[in-house]
Amino acid sequence: MKKTLLVLASALFGMSVGLSVYAADQAPAAAAQAKTLGQIHGAMWPKSKDGYVTKYQCMQCHGDYDKLAKQTADLVPNPHHSHLGQVNCEDCHKANLSKPVLMCNQCHNFTIRKDGKPIELAK
Repeated sequence: MKKTLLVLASALFGMSVGLSVYAADQAPAAAAQAKTLGQIHGAMWPKSKDGYVTKYQCMQCHGDYDKLAKQTADLVPNPHHSHLGQVNCEDCHKANLSKPVLMCNQCHNFTIRKDGKPIELAK
């Protein structure tokens, strides 16, 4: 009887270790699913009466374009330093996407790079 219990306990322990290793292997894949901006902001996503978010609403938390341009100074080209001035944030940052689109590419064909490596953007 003791041998049977020992074998059963060993089998259960082996299964639990196997399952925990499987779960650990699966965790990064689940974590890799990026949240959309709407999910990240939740109830804090700016609302306006006409349904459009304005750059001024975003700037209340994220700062003005000068501050943003300094924070993204290591990106080439710097998406927050534009000849178009201070465009609406939602032109690039969409609530339903986890990565920004590059509105500059409506006219240009830029690849934003950091340390010489391309940055992945929404398509």
